[in-house]
Amino acid sequence: MLALARRVLGIFIRIAALLLMLAGVTGLGGSFFLHKYKVYGVFFSSVYITLPAKLAVAGGVLLLISGCTGCLVSTKKPSCGQGLFVYLLIIVWCIVGTTAALAYTHKGKIHADLAPLKDVFQNYSGNSQDPDTKAVDVLQRELQCCGLRNYTDWLETPWFNQSGKYEVPLSCCNKNIHSCNGTLDSPQLLYNEGCQIKFEEKLLLSVNVIIITSLVVLFLLVLSWIIVAQLMRHQPPQEYRILDQE
Repeated sequence: MLALARRVLGIFIRIAALLLMLAGVTGLGGSFFLHKYKVYGVFFSSVYITLPAKLAVAGGVLLLISGCTGCLVSTKKPSCGQGLFVYLLIIVWCIVGTTAALAYTHKGKIHADLAPLKDVFQNYSGNSQDPDTKAVDVLQRELQCCGLRNYTDWLETPWFNQSGKYEVPLSCCNKNIHSCNGTLDSPQLLYNEGCQIKFEEKLLLSVNVIIITSLVVLFLLVLSWIIVAQLMRHQPPQEYRILDQE
């Protein structure tokens, strides 16, 4: 009966470890945000918005290590590896809990963090080597938007008034319409949505994903603790022998 219980608990640990590894792969997705920050960094008022993503990456790495450790310690015989597994889970708990708290805090500050967005659009120069210009073009292409609210915002930028071309950046052109050249004679060829709302919605979605993933991971950590505790509790009885006096 004891051997059967340990076998079942070992299976549960393997399942929990695999789920932790899967959550670790998800946590590594924060590296994608950090990669994008190299371009989009000019849009944010501070670097603190990257902290949840950095912690998510660190937590993802530790989750992968913890998952591998959990698979190794799910054997029939108890070992010190189970204690190591528990200590790793405690460290992951601290990191993931901090990640969730920071993400929740930044959730209400997204609009304030994007305060420089308008200034970056005003600093657009048309030079692809300029960080502000590159960030604006990438943002408009990826989000399929034009201007802050719509394409008319470009009419108030220094670049538009100085160029005298009566056209908006080519990144405003609908990618499905190859005849678009950015001129305002045919505004229907441009993206008709603004970038600010779409960018805020994308960031809010990323923050919500981090929060939900963190809560799921915290639940898995608690479940793993309970299973390991039960596994360590159901240890096979020690065999005692009476030593010969001689």
